[in-house]
Amino acid sequence: MKSIFCILASLLIFFTACNNKVIDEPTDTLTSGKTTIAIDESYTFLFETFTRVFEDTNPEAKINTLVQNEKEAIKSLLDDSCKVIVSNRELSKNEIELFNSKNIYPKTTLFAYDAVAIISNTENKDSTLDVEDFKKILIGKITKWNELGKSSDKDILVIFDNPNSANFHYIKDSLLNGADLQKNCFGVNSNKEVIEYVSKNKNAIGVVSAGWITDDYSNISKAFLKKINVMGIGHKSSGLYYKPYQYYIADNSYPFIRRVFLINRQTRMGLGTGFVNFICNIDKGQLILTKAGLVPVYLKVRDIKANVE
Repeated sequence: MKSIFCILASLLIFFTACNNKVIDEPTDTLTSGKTTIAIDESYTFLFETFTRVFEDTNPEAKINTLVQNEKEAIKSLLDDSCKVIVSNRELSKNEIELFNSKNIYPKTTLFAYDAVAIISNTENKDSTLDVEDFKKILIGKITKWNELGKSSDKDILVIFDNPNSANFHYIKDSLLNGADLQKNCFGVNSNKEVIEYVSKNKNAIGVVSAGWITDDYSNISKAFLKKINVMGIGHKSSGLYYKPYQYYIADNSYPFIRRVFLINRQTRMGLGTGFVNFICNIDKGQLILTKAGLVPVYLKVRDIKANVE
């Protein structure tokens, strides 16, 4: 009798615990709740604007932002530290297989085109740079300014934000096909530090995201533009050089253009998906892109006004 009583008591405790257990199910919707995204520092200004407008439109929504390099962002997406990442490339076959092995099926959406800008000190009167000469500078075949026809015999310094950034990987992987950069190239910690360094060192040129100097929403971007020169990039053979303005990105005249993707791990109608939908909406996020200096995917080129010198 005593043993039967103990069994019944144990069952009662078990079922009571089950009934009191809180089921951890997602509560966010397309326009409410909380979610986290991960972005490269290149897109700080842009996503500050995206987030502000989205949250103003949807007061019950909260978007948290992690600023991470590409490798860190993909890891965060995999371990569910964030729902959406911004990347300049699609996931590789191996990465997709890794996600799928964990029953995660990310959706990749191309939403914009932007550019890598080359900047110089305001005392540097040469406003143009040949693509092939720039490659030679990066791999150490050209090391001094007088090798570019300048009077100075000083070393050319090339400054990146950091060796894990989207800017660095674009130059190394797309422009140099994976070749190593030489000792005249080094990294600091951010686009801001690149701009500050170049503004104080007349023998330096910097590699930054175009969004840091073309974003009409950002007063910081406008202030940076007063500190440095934006170089025109082109080819000596044609004599044509272009700056990373929206119009020249849109018509593919500017040489250093890159694609920008949203990679979303949410397969349901959650806040991450709602934020992606907002960014890709032609009346919302895509309009914001036009003022931020990037080229939207879902608007016609004719809708983009030229902003050139």
